[in-house]
Amino acid sequence: MKLIDEKGRLFGKINLFDLLVVVVIFALIGGASYKFSVSNKNVAINESDLKVKLWVADIKDVTVNVINVGDIVKEYDSNLVFGEIIKKEVKPHYEEVKTSDGRVVNAPVEGKYDVYLTLKCRGIDSENAIAIASKEVRIGGKIVIKHKLYAVQSRAVEIIEQ
Repeated sequence: MKLIDEKGRLFGKINLFDLLVVVVIFALIGGASYKFSVSNKNVAINESDLKVKLWVADIKDVTVNVINVGDIVKEYDSNLVFGEIIKKEVKPHYEEVKTSDGRVVNAPVEGKYDVYLTLKCRGIDSENAIAIASKEVRIGGKIVIKHKLYAVQSRAVEIIEQ
């Protein structure tokens, strides 16, 4: 007795094409049941209040003057509310400058400032990331925020969970 006969049947009883279809259907059912029952059991999501400190570097005094405590800012790409500015610290912007005698020193740049903004935010805290306004926020990560009068690029320097 041959393994596959002239009509394509396995041991003369089971059609190979039908067997392949049945195996694929069972594999799809098994994969779907695994996906929906096992894979997302360990993800815990908590919405919480956060304070995020952002560093806005190298901006002109015109921009510094329009940023105010109490402004509600949005994430630039999604246009979702990112948070409310509760504190603003303005410091002179420094850059490395080579002096005439060859030394490199940090010198303040006239008319340029670094601004540290503390924002009160509402975000989702999971075991993998903290997300505010659908944007994952990490220390050192770039965040572009906007208001109706300004848009600035910043970096997160501190995240405090409350």
